[in-house]
Amino acid sequence: MNTELLQGITDRVRLVPDQHRVFDQDISMVLKVFGIRAPILSALLDLGFPHRSSGGQQYFDELDLANTSLALHLPSPRYLAMRRWPDVLRAVAENRAVRYDLEIVAECDSAAPAHQCDFRLPAEVQALGARADSTARKFILSREVGTSGRPGEAPPQLQRIFGEVSGFHFHILPKALYGDLSFVAATSLADCELATRYLVGRAIEEGWEARRSFGLLLSSPYSLEHYWPEVRLDGVWTAFDPHLINSLVRWEVLAAAQVSNAQVLNSVFFRVADDWIPLVEDAGRQARVSLLTRRRQLAGESVSATGSAEAAS
Repeated sequence: MNTELLQGITDRVRLVPDQHRVFDQDISMVLKVFGIRAPILSALLDLGFPHRSSGGQQYFDELDLANTSLALHLPSPRYLAMRRWPDVLRAVAENRAVRYDLEIVAECDSAAPAHQCDFRLPAEVQALGARADSTARKFILSREVGTSGRPGEAPPQLQRIFGEVSGFHFHILPKALYGDLSFVAATSLADCELATRYLVGRAIEEGWEARRSFGLLLSSPYSLEHYWPEVRLDGVWTAFDPHLINSLVRWEVLAAAQVSNAQVLNSVFFRVADDWIPLVEDAGRQARVSLLTRRRQLAGESVSATGSAEAAS
C-alpha cells in the first residue's frame, strides 16, 4: 500500500473546507459504489481522511469518496466511464473518421405521478439541428469526428497558457465552489468548469478573444455535459481542453504521447451555450435526460462495443 499516494489524496481532499461536506455515505457505500476496500479506507482514516461517527457508524462525504476512487483508479461507475472518453480524442488526433449518434431522451418526473409532461427544447439546443420526435421527449444529434473541424494544435503562445494548468488536479467540487477562481489559485484543484474559467481568463489577459463553452463531450456508451475553453483563431472559434487531457493521462486511461493537450477538438463537442442550460425543459423546468451514444463504423473501423456506465464532469 502506497502511503505517500494515500497521504497526497487525503491532503487534497482536505483542501475543500469542511462546511461543504455532507456526511451521508456509510461503510457499505464506500465499497459498493466507490470500490474502496477496508484496508485502504483504514489507511486513509489513519492519515486524517474526513469522516463523522454517529451511532457507532462512520459516515463520509460522497465527493470525497468519488475523488479518492478516481485518484486510485478504482472501478467506480465514473472511472469506468472515463476509460472510454479518450476514444474520441484519439480519433481526432489520428485523423480517423468515426461517427457518433447521440440520442437524448427526457424522463417524466416519476415522483409526481399527476404531472403531465410538456417537453420543450431550448432555442440553443434546437440550433444544433436536433431531430426531435413529436413530443420533444427524444432527439438525436450526429457528428463525424476525426476528419472535420479545424485540424492541428494551438499556436505556441496559447500552449504556454495551457501549460499553466499542468499542475492542476481534477477534483469534483461542491456547488458552493463552482467557478471560484480564488479556490483554484489557493489549491490547484479544479473541475472542468473551473479550469475553463481560468484558461479563458488567462487567454483574455494575454490579448486573445476567448470564451467559455458548455455542451456535450461525445463518448460511447454515454456522452456527458461538459465545459471547455474556446479561442478565436483566424476568425474561427476553436475548441481545446488541456485540463481534460492532462487528467486522463494522470488517471492512466490515455497515454501522454497519444493526444497533445494543445490539440484542436472542434468536432469532439456539441457547443450549446456559454454556460449551463437544461438540454430539455419540462413545463419550464429542467428535465432529467439520458445521453445514450453509439459509435458508428466508418471507413473500415471496427464497431465498438457499448457498455452501461454513465458519468458527468
